[in-house]
Amino acid sequence: MNHENNLIITVQGALGIITLDRPSHLNALSIQMIEGIRAQFECWRNDAGIQAVLINSSSPKAFCAGGDIRYLYDAYKNGSSDYREYFIAEYAMLSAIRQYAKPVLALLDGYALGGGLGLAQACHILVSSEKSRFAMPETAIGFFPDVGATHFLSRLDDMGVYLAVSGEQISSSDALYLDLIDYHVPGERLEALLSAIAAAPSLEKAQIEQLISRFITAPEASQLRALSDLIHRHFSHQSIEEIEGSLAHEADPAHQAWAARTLQMLQQRSWVAKQSSLKLQQAGRGLALEQCMQLERDLQDIWFEHGDLIEGVRALLIDKDKQPKWQSSNAKLASIIDNLTAIS
Repeated sequence: MNHENNLIITVQGALGIITLDRPSHLNALSIQMIEGIRAQFECWRNDAGIQAVLINSSSPKAFCAGGDIRYLYDAYKNGSSDYREYFIAEYAMLSAIRQYAKPVLALLDGYALGGGLGLAQACHILVSSEKSRFAMPETAIGFFPDVGATHFLSRLDDMGVYLAVSGEQISSSDALYLDLIDYHVPGERLEALLSAIAAAPSLEKAQIEQLISRFITAPEASQLRALSDLIHRHFSHQSIEEIEGSLAHEADPAHQAWAARTLQMLQQRSWVAKQSSLKLQQAGRGLALEQCMQLERDLQDIWFEHGDLIEGVRALLIDKDKQPKWQSSNAKLASIIDNLTAIS
């Protein structure tokens, strides 16, 4: 076990287990956690005794609630470049997991938000209980969905735009419908599943998936599936103004309450963050994963100067007044994003 970097490392049979253990912060990923995860994968790479790796959480509430935004805020305010080093380390970790030669599983039983959802998406097999909630909520703090979301959300077309721009949380039923997770296993059976995997004589990907299939159940009906036509109608537009105008003019009385609620939520978001998130989703559809990750990295490095993240974190976490003063627009940032997406 290794508690010093908020990770518990254990081995059961041929299964290496990395347990995220920062429950007081809902497992928000510190730089130490990120580096520790990467180091552990490296350690097990050539270990013949480890056939597969599983990532789970010690928190009853969350798999991982995202990146350590307070750390990023403090680093920037202190004039250090540590916030850039954080993203470099995070993206190196995500790539190492994606490219890992051994199967990597994520067991989700609680919030998987932002960087937490990005971490889960990098894993090869995703299992979730009914308790999980998923979101890329970055626009609420004046940022844009990163950690690969330019790729994994853009594959969902208009639904991806909706999730990226609104930051709305969805259920495990919705995540299964959208293929953001692979399997739904009831929460009370996750421990038995973990024991079964640890006891398996071989941990090839096909064997693991066969084993998981004995534990799966059908989740409740997906609410997003029922809303898919509605979301397509409003979120297929090419600009934020058109999307918000479309929601404002929803004609069907059965859908007006949803449209009004969604519009109100969007209007509370940073305009710069919404517009940038929309452009990234549109650009991401034509890009490979590596190109999407590079596009995000390029934007992260200039976002602290030009975007709304610092103000968003101030309003949410520092002063806690929840009254962010968003920029009304930012021509320089818009021009940079246009250039970046054109190059990609």
